[in-house]
Amino acid sequence: MSKPIRSLFAARLAIGLIAVLAVGVTPALAAEPGDEPSTALPASVGTAQYDSTDMTESAADPTSCPDPEFDGGFTNTMWFSYAPDRDALTMIDVNSFVSSDGSTDYLAGLFVYAQTDGGLELVACNAFPATVFIPAESGTTYLIMVGGLTVAGFPDDDPEFLDRGGTFDLTIEPIRGRILRDHFHDADTFVDPGLTEECGDGDVTVSFNDRGTAKTFFTATEPRAFTFHISGSTTFQMDGGPIVKISYHETFHDYFDGTASEVGVPVKVVVDGQLLLLDAGKLVFGPDGELIFEAGPHPILHEGFDLCALLRGE
Repeated sequence: MSKPIRSLFAARLAIGLIAVLAVGVTPALAAEPGDEPSTALPASVGTAQYDSTDMTESAADPTSCPDPEFDGGFTNTMWFSYAPDRDALTMIDVNSFVSSDGSTDYLAGLFVYAQTDGGLELVACNAFPATVFIPAESGTTYLIMVGGLTVAGFPDDDPEFLDRGGTFDLTIEPIRGRILRDHFHDADTFVDPGLTEECGDGDVTVSFNDRGTAKTFFTATEPRAFTFHISGSTTFQMDGGPIVKISYHETFHDYFDGTASEVGVPVKVVVDGQLLLLDAGKLVFGPDGELIFEAGPHPILHEGFDLCALLRGE
């Protein structure tokens, strides 16, 4: 065999061996963006929507929250990084009930860590709601983990919201000034299976239209008062029976003083356009829920009313 032919044969043999060896090696799969702290997705001020359906758990995920205390683990965990450009008290919020048909809604937990030379330092965590306020500092990078709550850690009567991930809104909002406001408007019509079962034969159709405003007041470092105002009405009807309409226009106050919160409770119940009950005035509750002051009539609070009987026309 001539030298050129031998060289060509040797080169082809070497290429063949490399190909055989390459087939036998399985490359390590890279983590999905956001699936690990090391692949955390950059997050910025404002609201953005994400989907954690395909995220997985990892050894880096937390197992419990010390304050408020609750245990994990967590499923479909997703990680984000946030680097503030100024020092500011900052709200970080996860709304995991954002799908139009409820198909991807789930219960979420939220953890925030500061990156330090020694690793990750827990800054805040919460669930029910998944909202925290942190004294964010410029020059520090924060890692945010959003995870689905599990049945093992959070026994619940509605397990369809547990052991899963889904779509969610992540909001990062530095507090500008001393007041943070939020507004919502929601309307829907649906058949309530709970009322249908409780009230007897016939579907109970529920329709509501609500408008709300929340306002949180801050000191330089922490919330100092919270107010929530809601106006709206809810109607109930069972198989062509009477229409029961409940109207409300109420304000809730909490001054975080550990003693009392204040609730205004104007409620009106109308059946087929005729006024049945009016509950109005002001209530002040103590830290254990005890009623310590009331002004105005409160027949609904003290006596209640039988919604099922009204729906059946009794």
